[in-house]
Amino acid sequence: MKFVYLFLTSFFISFLLTPLVKLIAGRAGVVAKPKEDRWHRNVVPLMGGIAIYAAFLIVFLFYFKGMRGGFGLIVGATSIFLLGVIDDLKGLSPQAKIVGQIVCASLTVISGVTINIIPSIVAVPLTIIWIVGITNSFNLLDNMDGLSAGVASIASLTVFACAMALKSYETAAISLILSGAALGFLPHNFYPAKIFMGDCGAMFLGFMLAVITVMGTWKEASHLFLVMFIPVLALAVPIFDTIFVTVTRTIDGRSVAKGGKDHTSHRMVFLGWHEKKAVTVLYLISILFGLTAYVSLYVKTYVSAIIVTLLMIVIFSLGVFLNHTTRRKEEAPEMPLPRNISYYKNQYELIDALLKYKRVIFEVLCDFFLICIAYFSSYIIRYEGIIDNYNFGLIAKSLPILIVVNLLAFSVTGVYGNIWRYIGLNEILNIVKGIILGSAVSTVTLLVAFRFEGFSRMIFILDAMILLILMSSVRVAFRLFREQIFVSLDSKGKKILIFGAGDTGDAFLREVRKNKSFNYWPVGFIDDDLSKQGRRIQGVSVLGVRSDIPRLVEEHSIDEVIIAIPSANDKTKEDIEAICRESGTQYHQVNGIYLR
Repeated sequence: MKFVYLFLTSFFISFLLTPLVKLIAGRAGVVAKPKEDRWHRNVVPLMGGIAIYAAFLIVFLFYFKGMRGGFGLIVGATSIFLLGVIDDLKGLSPQAKIVGQIVCASLTVISGVTINIIPSIVAVPLTIIWIVGITNSFNLLDNMDGLSAGVASIASLTVFACAMALKSYETAAISLILSGAALGFLPHNFYPAKIFMGDCGAMFLGFMLAVITVMGTWKEASHLFLVMFIPVLALAVPIFDTIFVTVTRTIDGRSVAKGGKDHTSHRMVFLGWHEKKAVTVLYLISILFGLTAYVSLYVKTYVSAIIVTLLMIVIFSLGVFLNHTTRRKEEAPEMPLPRNISYYKNQYELIDALLKYKRVIFEVLCDFFLICIAYFSSYIIRYEGIIDNYNFGLIAKSLPILIVVNLLAFSVTGVYGNIWRYIGLNEILNIVKGIILGSAVSTVTLLVAFRFEGFSRMIFILDAMILLILMSSVRVAFRLFREQIFVSLDSKGKKILIFGAGDTGDAFLREVRKNKSFNYWPVGFIDDDLSKQGRRIQGVSVLGVRSDIPRLVEEHSIDEVIIAIPSANDKTKEDIEAICRESGTQYHQVNGIYLR
């Protein structure tokens, strides 16, 4: 019951104090004004972090009098908060902020907060780097309404759950206070934000989360894997966003410290998502990683490793996808035009070749991890979650053979000649051929090399089935994600009706969604076949017959009608065109999937 009181007290103090801070900041002129590198368009009061810090401090001091290391924790938290206040009011250079953050982290480390599982000579600098890194991660993540506060509250609840499981009750209580403070602020900060937390809030949340993940939460864990990965999983979203921004800005030749609209959340909005949807998706990703961290406490280390590896593949694929589909021309570094035009052409041919090469490397690395995951998973399923030392020995000597043979088989069967976003049945068949070939050759190789002694035949059947599911799922998910993204972009273009709910209409709709240059928003289909009325093609409904065109044009403010029935006779086409002219809307005829 004490934990409930801690959470509710912190929540209500933050919730009630935030409007007062908003009022004072607004009257004092401490506001965030719209800028080119900022996301918001209106003047918004700053310093919401005061309410978060005050809520945490009040509850912590009341419930944790005399806590060992508590004074150092408060000193570090207060110093990072004050550093953020100075940055909000005066503005600090990136160098000054880093130095200040190192000082704040050092104050906390001096109080005894360090990673306990490794020697002090390594633990002290590593802890300082961890605290400074996570502090900056949340500072960077604070770029869209409700994102930083929401992710911080989810991460805090993850730490609370894991700490309770490990019976680290003090850490659990502190994390719950922090979660309550962040959640109390969130209703005022969620889209559209009435107040921003500022650097004083973002750095405070990041600092506290970094500290509580190393202040003893994991000291009772028996495996290094849990010690290292549970904090990373709990803070996966800010860590991923920081790495993503750092890598993409470095590639583009821009300063990492300079702000910009190139974060994960921004790129989701560039793809056509509403700001609320982008933030909600990042909440869900944070929850997923949090659940994985909690589950890792109750399963074997190698099972946790498999789950984490799959999640890392997914999150890395998301980063590749976002960077590829949202890279804007104005964000790319300017390249000087060489005097020799033929040299200019060759340079771009070289760049194109390098991009293709990197794509193949990504695919091979992805399949490398999937091969390992599938093989380990087959042993886990075959032996009901328990892999003894003998079977680990079999895995150690057979896995390298499976990796080499399978990758060669995939190359021979054309798996790496496909583009994921266009994957279809033929590409899936190539994967099936590659897996069958790889499994057959691997089995023969093991038979020749080790006489197949100790190996279970069922392992290789399971391995092939799991590998097929994993490889197909990753590729199909990449295509589905891309297609769903471009469905959300439909609403950005001209509203059209497609006349003809057949093969040509389906192909044209698919092409419209893949090719943004069409700039169309398909509202619905028109077809004279009564059996098709009310049905859907790729989520787009058949709204009526040709006589309904005038009504639909008026109801939906249609800009154009696309006639997608190449087999129609001249009389039918003339009739449809006449209806369009009477309705005052433009029309185009589809020739294949192209307009004329």
